[in-house]
Amino acid sequence: MTVAMQHHPQFAAPLKRLGLIGDVHGEDGRLADALDWFAGEKVDAIVCTGDVADGGGCINACCELLEQANVITVAGNHDRWLLQDRVRHVEDAHQLADLNDTSQEFLEGLPRVVSLETLAGSLLLCHGVLDNDLAKVWPGTQRSPIERSSEMDDLLASGGHQILINGHMHYRVLIDFDELVMINAGTLRGRFSGVSLVDLEEGWVSAHEPGADGRVERVAEHRLADTADRRIWRDTQEFDGTWQPVTLHG
Repeated sequence: MTVAMQHHPQFAAPLKRLGLIGDVHGEDGRLADALDWFAGEKVDAIVCTGDVADGGGCINACCELLEQANVITVAGNHDRWLLQDRVRHVEDAHQLADLNDTSQEFLEGLPRVVSLETLAGSLLLCHGVLDNDLAKVWPGTQRSPIERSSEMDDLLASGGHQILINGHMHYRVLIDFDELVMINAGTLRGRFSGVSLVDLEEGWVSAHEPGADGRVERVAEHRLADTADRRIWRDTQEFDGTWQPVTLHG
């Protein structure tokens, strides 16, 4: 399996603690709040699953915030569509004319896939699944259909990776495979807005959302290795629609 990815060798040691930001969708205010909060959480790095474009806020402010905070960001399908001047009928679509030169350069430079070395092994950051920014992975429930992914199955078969962080689904959740855990970082937009923390030294992932008093609250936490009560899949072909989602929401 050949995937064009960007490696980040600049970290002196494997990453232990990560801040996760999902699809931004123009939420510059929520993005600024998330970055301010992460600044006090002693994270080694902050990652973002892209889709900076298309939302009610300022895309230039979002690009500037991500770049200034050195957030490791990948491109989403909405970013690709904006740069291609396609699919501009979506709700709250940004236009090429909205981009200043710095923002356009930032979006054009975003990779599709980033590889990071962590204390728990190799981590891949992408928007959908690897190069496919429209791919979805969902074992299926009574309310939502199964979403299988050939890209995910190829990745699992190739081995060598322990964590995949993606977005696109707008729903923060864990999906456990035999040798890999997929963490969907969700989105900053809409009623499921929030961020996550991953502590690979302590072995947990937690979900955080703005509280009524304006402070960020921890609303859920899961141990990454404690899968006794969680369904573990070999690959997406095993999905059967009887899954109980392991959510990262309040």
